[in-house]
Amino acid sequence: MRPALVLLLAALLGLAVAPYPQPPAAASCVAPYLLEEGHLVLDRGRPTEVVGEAFVDGCRDTMSCSGVPGCESCEYDDPEPVPYDDVALRLRQGGRTWLLGSVDADSAEDGRAGRVTWQVDLPPGVRPGPARLVADHARPVTVRVR
Repeated sequence: MRPALVLLLAALLGLAVAPYPQPPAAASCVAPYLLEEGHLVLDRGRPTEVVGEAFVDGCRDTMSCSGVPGCESCEYDDPEPVPYDDVALRLRQGGRTWLLGSVDADSAEDGRAGRVTWQVDLPPGVRPGPARLVADHARPVTVRVR
């Protein structure tokens, strides 16, 4: 056997049995959003609960892992997400906008980090028909007022 071929085979065998380093795991963090269970309907004269999720600053979407297969250790590289304070919820209908309230997002100790809940009473002047709920940091949601 030629020495070059033996050297090539030895190098390939060495690469095959050497532990393969794992790159950091990556995921995608969700942006803040309002829950739309069914179609959200707001009744005039009756309080309604509006709930949102993921109202946090930061995202633990990367981690580094080390070790050999079967004996791995993983740690987050990113800092803990921080819940938003004073998240405002507004109702837009026609050319008018009403502030419905502001709340602080829950922290991890409260259960789900970034959860917000508003108790909404519609102000005078809101008419039946379509409207939009707009929460800070989130995409607007179309609702129906009745």
